[in-house]
Amino acid sequence: KRVGKAEITPTSMANGAKELLDEVASGKVTGEEERYSHTDLVDFKANVEGAQKSFELLKPVARKNDPKLVTELDKQFAALNTLLDQYRNDKTGYVFTSYDKVGKEQRKELSDGVNALAEPLSKLAAAVVK
Repeated sequence: KRVGKAEITPTSMANGAKELLDEVASGKVTGEEERYSHTDLVDFKANVEGAQKSFELLKPVARKNDPKLVTELDKQFAALNTLLDQYRNDKTGYVFTSYDKVGKEQRKELSDGVNALAEPLSKLAAAVVK
């Protein structure tokens, strides 16, 4: 499908999902991106949701080509979302704990969750072009 001058393909969607997660790992987990507002968790959650939406759209093809990968991605998205939900101040929206209140150990836990998802997510592009 073409949007403006960009062509959206399953591969570009899968790679885009991985890029969203890479952005979390490089800027949001560290707290560098929102060093004054401390709203990092809102951005973090939005990136995870964007990556998950791409995955959901690609899931039927990926499931046919690599069902084990889909099972692993479902598991890792659920685990990371559960971690993030610990920091929600309202369970229906985007009000999260200020990131300056998230300790070093909790940031490490979030980072580990991102890494656990990033590895299988890096294989999604190959699973949708087999």
